[in-house]
Amino acid sequence: MIYQQRIPREELFSAQLELLMQNGRLATVTSHLVGVGATIAIFWPFLDITVILLWAAAFLILLLVRSLQMSNALVNRSYLTNPQGVYRRLLLGAAATGAVWAGVYIFASHHVPITMQYTLLLLIVMITAVSVGFSVIIREYFFAYLFTALWPIAWWSLAHYWEQPYNLVIGLALLAFCAVLMIVCDRVHRTFRNMITLNWERETMSQELADLTNSLRDRNRQLRDARRQLTDLANIDELTGLGNRRVVNRAVKEEINRARRNGSYVSLILLDVDFFKSYNDTYGHPAGDLVLQKLADLMQQASARAGEVVARYGGEEFILVLPGAAPDSALRTADRLREMVEEEQMPHESSGVANIITVSQGVVTVQPENDLLPGDLISRADQALYRAKQEGRNRIVVAGRYEPSLNR
Repeated sequence: MIYQQRIPREELFSAQLELLMQNGRLATVTSHLVGVGATIAIFWPFLDITVILLWAAAFLILLLVRSLQMSNALVNRSYLTNPQGVYRRLLLGAAATGAVWAGVYIFASHHVPITMQYTLLLLIVMITAVSVGFSVIIREYFFAYLFTALWPIAWWSLAHYWEQPYNLVIGLALLAFCAVLMIVCDRVHRTFRNMITLNWERETMSQELADLTNSLRDRNRQLRDARRQLTDLANIDELTGLGNRRVVNRAVKEEINRARRNGSYVSLILLDVDFFKSYNDTYGHPAGDLVLQKLADLMQQASARAGEVVARYGGEEFILVLPGAAPDSALRTADRLREMVEEEQMPHESSGVANIITVSQGVVTVQPENDLLPGDLISRADQALYRAKQEGRNRIVVAGRYEPSLNR
């Protein structure tokens, strides 16, 4: 390679591609072959050997295809004639490889012991760290792998922090590790680029890169803030601060799936304020809003266990999702909630059952099977609530005797 004092951009880019393929081909295949062998050893006692070998064969084919692409590009010198095409194929190969490792880890979290799962995570982190050495020639090549291998694992761990004791720590640590790798990769990449270009507009290029990085960081921060605001608007009830129906449906679906896997219970309590329309007519809607806010606070106090979800289901109806709660436990929670409401002694002179605010509740507990849908469970609780109203209000009605499936 000929070094010039003012090397053209196109030639610089082609030189980076050439160096990356020359130095990264063998290192890529070797590091991932070690990873495949270790993964087979981890999954061997827990999965069918045919599945493991099929995965290993498919991954080896992916590595072979990537190696052949680099070899052909070097032989045909297509990195000079079509550098953008070679560049895109390199990024696609790195992203595909990273996505495979992320998928394997998420799969392992449900099929292997936690120690083996963390061993696999350590292996993936080591492969990523090793990749820095030969990937920094083209920074985006390493980022493509990083953001498809460790980044999804980090966010998956944060999104499922309650499933395993260290998921939250792992997610935060991986995000920090990704940030460190990005900084290291960026600095080494710049140094390497300056070594190739010598004095080629060094200060101007550094300033442009810094401005671009700051602009992208600001834009990403704005996008994250906007996305967070949109999520809050979509999932949070403005009056009570509780989750809304969207949150309930998602939580019920997740708890049904978890209970189905674990063979455990899931319970719902659907609560309605007795004669709430009469209350609004008597005391005014602002007073009614205060009652709803107070009920929201009481329901949050009544839901003391981790994983329980309180939401406003609509109007004066609230719902409480109790994962793992047996029938007796759900009924005790409902009775405690009824007592808490009565202890508040909120006046309601136009009520047909008492001179204070009272509530009616429908309780349902199931041990879900494959045919149970979230809507079925909520409908069952709603039917129990309807019976509570029909039978005179200010009472708790359980949706029949507990049965393992709603369809029996």
